[in-house]
Amino acid sequence: MRNTQQNLGTHNKRNTLGMNGQVYKQLLSKLELMNGSSTEPVVNRIYTRLEYLDPFLEIVMETSDRMQRTITVASRNISRGGMSFLHSSFVYPGTTIIAKLFRADSSLFNAKGKVIRCSHRGGVVHEIGIKFDTEIVVQEFIQPDINDSIKTLESVKAEQLKGKILIVGEDPSLIPFIREYLQPSSLNYGFVNTAKDANEKTLSEYNLIFACLDCGTMSGPEFAKNLRNSGYKKPIILAGRADDELTKKQIKLSAADMFLPIPITENSLLCALGEFLVSEWSEKTLETVRSGIDLDTVVTLRNELARLGIVLDQHIRTDDPVQAYAACTKIRSIAPLLGMKTLRDLSLTIGEEIASSGDLTKLVEGLDDIKLICSSMIAA
Repeated sequence: MRNTQQNLGTHNKRNTLGMNGQVYKQLLSKLELMNGSSTEPVVNRIYTRLEYLDPFLEIVMETSDRMQRTITVASRNISRGGMSFLHSSFVYPGTTIIAKLFRADSSLFNAKGKVIRCSHRGGVVHEIGIKFDTEIVVQEFIQPDINDSIKTLESVKAEQLKGKILIVGEDPSLIPFIREYLQPSSLNYGFVNTAKDANEKTLSEYNLIFACLDCGTMSGPEFAKNLRNSGYKKPIILAGRADDELTKKQIKLSAADMFLPIPITENSLLCALGEFLVSEWSEKTLETVRSGIDLDTVVTLRNELARLGIVLDQHIRTDDPVQAYAACTKIRSIAPLLGMKTLRDLSLTIGEEIASSGDLTKLVEGLDDIKLICSSMIAA
């Protein structure tokens, strides 16, 4: 389930089917079983249908005498181009519908469209499909986990992609495939090996930044966060393998707009790029979609910093500069995700000095400062 607009178990409210939340869930399960056993061929679609589960969605329906009537229905799914809901009676194709949708910031959006199908699902249940007059940005209404990449276009042709993008990193499971898949496109695209190389370019000229999880001189999430802090407001896509929870948490707080897991296919890459390049997103919309703060993620990364402070102390006590450097590198990659610029700069500087001299005794003061900041995460 990608989104539930209401808490299904806490409402006494009812829709036109007379259902409360629990009965609605049972009906959805039944419909899924019916779909699963259907022998009808799958129709090629332009837009991906995503779950949008609201048992009490208000819509405004224009009746045959041009009057408007507000009713409560049970929604089922949504896409860039339309949505479907469950209703207690037949609705004629061509009927004008206004669906009252709420964005992530709780602002109301009236999505206007027309009925294009009405399918009888048994008893009094009818599934109504509407096509919006204008495409919507689905992510404004569904709050996706960035690690669960939402594809809202079923397929994208390379020729549809236009703009200037920069690909950062050397991941062998990504870069060769990207080179191959983008050859037929009309994109102006370039490759750099590291975040340092990328930062030497005028990044404001690029419509999108595509970064591997390993950007050489820093991690992909750290690079994305630094881009945001420096004022880059356009789309950022991270890609790679995120098998552990810590990496997933870092991706969540990176302020990137999408994570694309490997292995990638031609369609998955083109759809990811098409999400932002085929239909243009405003900077305000991008900011709204990625503005949700996951407090559990913040707590996890704070705890990880506290743990790394203890690990760093152990490596200092055993005079192990290699492991101390590794701990500083991990601390440096997490700190900017929590807005801790001082810790990020300090761990970067000390890490570079460890790599240069290998002498921890000369860096005691800086190392103590890093440990102190990390240990404060426990109290926070």
